[in-house]
Amino acid sequence: MNLSIQQIIAPITDYIDCYKETYQLALKSNNALVQQMVEHVNTSSGKQMRPILVMLCAQACGQVSYATIHGAISLELLHVATLIHDDVIDESDQRRGKPSLMAKFKSKTSVLGGDFFLSSALSEAVKTQHIGIVGVVANMGQILVDGELLQLTASKEAIYNENYYFNVIKAKTASLFSACTKIGVLSAGKENDEKAQRLIEMGEYIGTCFQLKDDIFDYQQNNDLGKPVGNDIQEGKMTLPLLYVYEHATSAEKEDILQAFNNKDIDYIQQLVVEKGGIAYTQQKINYYKEKALQCLQDFEETPTRKALEQFILLVAERQK
Repeated sequence: MNLSIQQIIAPITDYIDCYKETYQLALKSNNALVQQMVEHVNTSSGKQMRPILVMLCAQACGQVSYATIHGAISLELLHVATLIHDDVIDESDQRRGKPSLMAKFKSKTSVLGGDFFLSSALSEAVKTQHIGIVGVVANMGQILVDGELLQLTASKEAIYNENYYFNVIKAKTASLFSACTKIGVLSAGKENDEKAQRLIEMGEYIGTCFQLKDDIFDYQQNNDLGKPVGNDIQEGKMTLPLLYVYEHATSAEKEDILQAFNNKDIDYIQQLVVEKGGIAYTQQKINYYKEKALQCLQDFEETPTRKALEQFILLVAERQK
């Protein structure tokens, strides 16, 4: 299925320009260095999928409001802040195929740049004038840090099991998508609506699909993601395709896998996860969570917004980059 963001945003087109203008205003600073960092980050901004999800969920529950817009911006700024800090932690020189903020401004300045995005995210949350939304954003900051620490612990203590890994991605990726759907619901005043609560559940499934798809891309030569193949292996992160192979290996095979992993033998590991079913298993998991996400929409009326949300789920699960 050939899906595009342009198709998906059709029900919220009237709000996209407002979002973009408000986003730029949120990052205004009198500090020249801060403005340079903002401009650099904006040149490599992504598809804005998380803000789009916030607005679609609000529309599905009633209507997009100013609280929706500010809430969407708050989560996107929080997301960007974590990416900046992640690049410093991982010493990554690239972000979406372009030099990372750290590569251009070095680590100390980049950390402060990330802090600027983080403080701007909190300011936008306050502008929603909704204590529930402020609470979601504040809580997300804690959850994302927890996810990063869980991942660092996994690498440091060589924790290689699937259950632990799903706890990591629940905190690092799935929780942020779930926060998007929750803010959409809250901004539309539907926090007590049982049907709307299914959207929050849907967000976690979408986020899980998103991360598992990234896991697969890391083993593909032409992933067009702007990051080197085997980047996770280089950083000592064992993701689901390899975890599956490792957990189903004999003791002797596990020793070989760990040796290749520690030596960062990317070519060998790439071949191994394909031959031993790691990619296929991860794709099965993506399909499972995709269907779970789609089921969350079954009680909603057939509207352009529901269709857009279904397309959003399919785009995340079936994307090629």
